[in-house]
Amino acid sequence: MRILLIISAIIFLIGCSKKELNEPASVSIRIDINRAQSSSGHLEFDYGYIRLASFGVEGVRQEGPEVELSKEFETGNVHTFSSTAPVSNLDIAIPQGNYIDLDINFNTFDDNGDPTILVEGIYKNQASQNIPVRFEFLSSESFSINSEAEDGNSVIELDKDFNSNALITLDPIYWFDLISINSWENATLTEINGEMTILINESVNSSIYDNVVDRIDEQTSSVFSN
Repeated sequence: MRILLIISAIIFLIGCSKKELNEPASVSIRIDINRAQSSSGHLEFDYGYIRLASFGVEGVRQEGPEVELSKEFETGNVHTFSSTAPVSNLDIAIPQGNYIDLDINFNTFDDNGDPTILVEGIYKNQASQNIPVRFEFLSSESFSINSEAEDGNSVIELDKDFNSNALITLDPIYWFDLISINSWENATLTEINGEMTILINESVNSSIYDNVVDRIDEQTSSVFSN
């Protein structure tokens, strides 16, 4: 009788453990850009948005089955870059657990002719004049980022009893790092809202654009914190 009670208790605990692993953890997703100045101090970005077509999470936990979740946005989900404002309409519930591998994947939405990624900032030219910069990316792009814990731990802990944050950071400073000062100084200026601006897209300053788009999915980070 005693053995049966012990076995029943073990089965009960295992069942409870599996149920706990299915409990969703509250995770707030934010997407921002690197707002720091370039190493030479000539370039800085402070505004923009991304238009999402889909967003997904894939994870491996120390216990429990692997996690694979995704959400589609049929008309695109526009998110203004921010380190504090969560992405709207992104209600993916990530099961709790200790994740030894947690990847975030998303695609940009390009079905309406508007930029899928827009970043704006300032270029300081050789005469120390500040010139507005506007970069427009109009294509579909896939991002896949391996997430890290803010404290440097190799395990990302998600707990249903505690709110967690995931900050995804795109890096336009890195994208433009290979653009020479000569290219900047000789870039075509376009009047936008009354200001002469370095507009960079498929049609204007296309040589700069072509070099930048090859790097647009690189150096993106994803950091989880509690």
